[in-house]
Amino acid sequence: MAKRLLLFSLSLLFISCGQLFKGNGLKGNGEGVGTSEEEASQRAAQFFNKMGLAAMAEENYAKAIANFKRAVEVNPKDPELWKNLGQAYTAAKFYKKAERAYFTALKLKPDYGDVYYYLGLLYTAWGKYKKALYWLKRAGELDTYDERYKAYLALAHLYKKMGKERQYLSSLKRAIDLYPKYKEALVEISEYYLSKGDYKNGEYYLRLYLTFYPKDEEKTLKLAEVLIKEDKLKEAKKILKNLIDSSQNPQVVKRAYQLVNQLLIKEAKEKLKLKGGLNPTPR
Repeated sequence: MAKRLLLFSLSLLFISCGQLFKGNGLKGNGEGVGTSEEEASQRAAQFFNKMGLAAMAEENYAKAIANFKRAVEVNPKDPELWKNLGQAYTAAKFYKKAERAYFTALKLKPDYGDVYYYLGLLYTAWGKYKKALYWLKRAGELDTYDERYKAYLALAHLYKKMGKERQYLSSLKRAIDLYPKYKEALVEISEYYLSKGDYKNGEYYLRLYLTFYPKDEEKTLKLAEVLIKEDKLKEAKKILKNLIDSSQNPQVVKRAYQLVNQLLIKEAKEKLKLKGGLNPTPR
């Protein structure tokens, strides 16, 4: 009865809006709305779903949960609505309720890659790492899931929490294999290698990143810094000159000049070393 009253009230609202559009000479979609309970359910559910998504964007999780719950009450057969409810519950740390919402979505759509992925995130936040691994791996292996690269980045983070460095690195690489322009993964893997003092691989992934995001001046500075450490001074000098000539950011220009000074000092030391080698001091 409550559901029918809700649908009736919302139908009146949509019809009123439709009549208003019509009266103003605008093309509205009020005509025919509410002609069937199924149509009314779908429209009402989408109304509440949009309200829930807006609340999620504002991080108002109580409001989001309330609206997604209304959405699934009027249209319980839409798996996306249950998935959204699960996300809201997860954000609010109601993990058991989130789990139930996600599994309801899977009953309606068994190969729902997004739900596999979000179940992995849920169990990670919940501290149930074994279950998290299971669902993230399923998401990553699901060929029909277009964003399965996200599952591999989440897997990498989970392996890092578990202290499994080799699996962490292989998952990052798999994410990049699936989506070479994956910004977050490219940044993370380059920082990983540089933190280990592996400038060769750090440089490789920085260059790959800048292939796709050439306007990122901070990463361009980082590449120049790495090249200086690798004694690739000629290329570093060229990169820094281009930055100084083109950047509108005074902080970037300042940092570029600082790196130029480091580079010149290193060049001078190399020349002195070479000169000393050619003209050894007599004994």
